[in-house]
Amino acid sequence: MISLMLGQRLERPSGQPETILFSRHGGEFQDAARTLTEQSRLPIGSPPSLEEIVKEYYAVSVARQQSGLPPAVIEMEDGILISAAAARSDLVIEGLNLAKELATMWPKARLPLDWVSAEAWLGGLAAKVGDSGSLSSIVESQIVKHKLGKIRYTAAGVEGSP
Repeated sequence: MISLMLGQRLERPSGQPETILFSRHGGEFQDAARTLTEQSRLPIGSPPSLEEIVKEYYAVSVARQQSGLPPAVIEMEDGILISAAAARSDLVIEGLNLAKELATMWPKARLPLDWVSAEAWLGGLAAKVGDSGSLSSIVESQIVKHKLGKIRYTAAGVEGSP
């Protein structure tokens, strides 16, 4: 399974995660799947667009900050680098601006242990964004690693071929 770090759990009306007991699985899983489809912030019935995915990364990052959860460093990096790999400079600029804003609010005690400073992190991100050859190599290696060579895709979504 491949995850874009945007996992979403089924929520009950009480706000608690849904648990389906094995003994009731046969009767409840279809209803749970239908409810999760309704709750999902990304489309389930068709592949989400690149913009939908990246915007969700950014929304999750803001929501985590507002909720007092650990900083969404990885989510911000993924959203920005996916945008750069797809040559979507508009989404890169949006992400870098948001990353700069969020980095000023993140409490140092909750940041990754290898965190040096917001400036160093943002500079490193900008360097990665500017290295299209390295980004292309990463994409190609992930295609091979996950055996996705037959999946058809374009920068905008799953349509063309690799």
